Amino acid sequence: MKTLKGPVTVNAFHYDVESPSADAKQDLHISIEHPDLKDEQGKPMDESKGKIFQIIIPFEVHPEGAPFKVSGLIGQVVQLTDFHDEPEDLKPKEVEQVSRPVVEYIETLTYQVTAVTLNQGISLNFTANSGVKPDKETEERQNKDK
Repeated sequence: MKTLKGPVTVNAFHYDVESPSADAKQDLHISIEHPDLKDEQGKPMDESKGKIFQIIIPFEVHPEGAPFKVSGLIGQVVQLTDFHDEPEDLKPKEVEQVSRPVVEYIETLTYQVTAVTLNQGISLNFTANSGVKPDKETEERQNKDK
């Protein structure tokens, strides 16, 4: 699926010291919304080439045995070329594809911050099998349509 992408935006990113023995946590919730975006003249954005969506990922991660946790909210606006349906009509593989740049940003920020704070970068490697999934509201809409 071809996409036109805006910049990734970091609304919040928190790094906190955490006991290595604290429970591991890996919560990433992908939310895909159709925002009411306007152009410079205040008119709705042109979606003739495809729908415009906002990918939003709130997250909280404490890797097992790590002395830190990270949390925050990161997003990106994308236009899905030749896609004119609703977010819940996206297949799981398409959700993974369009949200991957935002997930990679979380991985990169975490690596860079831990390189400074711990003198070694810690890599987070999220995959489709690691719990990265649509948020509850999106899942409910997808299940309702089946």
